[in-house]
Amino acid sequence: MGWKNIPVYAFLQREASDECEVCCRGGQLLCCDSCLRAFHEDCHIPPAEAERSPWSCTFCRMKESAGSQRCHRESKVLARPMGPAEQLKCEFILLKAYCHPQSAFFAKIPHNLQDYAEPFKEAMWLDLVKERLAEKVYTMAWFVRDMRLIFHNHRTFHQASDLSQIGLDLEAEFEKHLKEVFIFS
Repeated sequence: MGWKNIPVYAFLQREASDECEVCCRGGQLLCCDSCLRAFHEDCHIPPAEAERSPWSCTFCRMKESAGSQRCHRESKVLARPMGPAEQLKCEFILLKAYCHPQSAFFAKIPHNLQDYAEPFKEAMWLDLVKERLAEKVYTMAWFVRDMRLIFHNHRTFHQASDLSQIGLDLEAEFEKHLKEVFIFS
């Protein structure tokens, strides 16, 4: 059978993922109506709205909102209030961080919290950033500061360990996405 014998619609029929884009587990998933991604309600950022139909994931909402943007200095971007456009961008960046294969190491409150003293200012983890973002209490500067604090603490605590590379990898991804999404000059 050659290519000509295969109906065109066969190329267009694709199935949504049967595992969550974030945690890579199955279960009761909400499928994006705009792409093939699927999420557990609580894994998506912001939490998925199961009753909303059609529903588009943050990745697709970012794609739809992308337009031509000018380059900005990082200091100007960080001085912005957290408006709806900035909220969506921060949700996208945080969701990308959660989708990173090594994000689970940074998601929960650090197990070694009792060791967080000097030189640590405070402990920080992805779930706390997610909670604050959902509560809409962040400014741009505060969001970026908290994300960078996660990596700073990890670098400081694990500097003499093989675990230090995990933080460096996720930090590099975060900084790359931050620069791309907010178009820093």
